[in-house]
Amino acid sequence: MVFPQGLLHFQFNSGNIPALAIVSLNSPNPGVDFINSALFANNLPSAIVEKVTFLDDAQVKKLKAVFGGTG
Repeated sequence: MVFPQGLLHFQFNSGNIPALAIVSLNSPNPGVDFINSALFANNLPSAIVEKVTFLDDAQVKKLKAVFGGTG
């Protein structure tokens, strides 16, 4: 799998045996992005975050308030 730089992603092993992942990064310092900040500490409209997270409007607005986001 190839993921564009900065794209939030995850992988899930749906099998019943351990999985092996071989990872190659294009930088010695690939960085870390915390999902809570990426989703809720921003100015994205709440409607977009609701669709991505399957949370309702009240939950998204509450989390945006906690993490300093707007919108």
